[in-house]
Amino acid sequence: MVRGLTFDFWGTLFTEGPRFLEVVLPKRYEILLDATSEAGVPASEEAVREAYRAASAAFRAAWEAGEQMSNYERVAYVFKTLGVPFDEGLVALTARKLEDAALEGDLIPLPGTLEAIPALAENYPLGIVSDTGLTPGRVLRELLGRMDLARHFQAYSFSDETGAVKPNPEAFHHALEAMGVEPAQALHTGDLPRADVDGAFGAGYPYAVLYTGRHQREPRGHRPTAILSDHRELVKLLPRIR
Repeated sequence: MVRGLTFDFWGTLFTEGPRFLEVVLPKRYEILLDATSEAGVPASEEAVREAYRAASAAFRAAWEAGEQMSNYERVAYVFKTLGVPFDEGLVALTARKLEDAALEGDLIPLPGTLEAIPALAENYPLGIVSDTGLTPGRVLRELLGRMDLARHFQAYSFSDETGAVKPNPEAFHHALEAMGVEPAQALHTGDLPRADVDGAFGAGYPYAVLYTGRHQREPRGHRPTAILSDHRELVKLLPRIR
């Protein structure tokens, strides 16, 4: 019987709203431009954009290798690419500013999120197990709070805080321990076959749902318990799982 539920964040519960491209991304470029000027090595906007893209590619390569590249390391990578002298304090301050820029963005709930999460929280402890990038767990918590959804979750396992990247079992176990739920009693929902479905089964979950409300992806490894495009379908599915 299912006694606890965990969810991925990006691509499962939420996606970034239009303010990310309109406000957050330009602000992050501006922050990097200001940092290079403060370091005495002013860079062009084109150079900053290219360094930002290169750092994003390095982050993705680390993620695919199962490693967490911190935002401090990400900024240090940008500085090195731009030829900016390393300054520990400036790197740390710039990383914090890049993270906080996401607070000016918005979240778009994916199909069923706003309806299903409060309903599920009435009967199950809920947790979030999510890999993070420039928007860290502390910012995601605040954004969830603004939408009055944070109160429904008992546990969070964000990779920037735990250092565990899915499909590492530790990413899942960290949330389950805080929820007081054994892996054999849990169900996970996520949009990535390898990270979420294979990851959950590898962590000892007996059930894993592939969510397709944002992206249409085909299972590659383990067969998911179900493939759902709306979280309200999960509310209906759970009573049938024993």
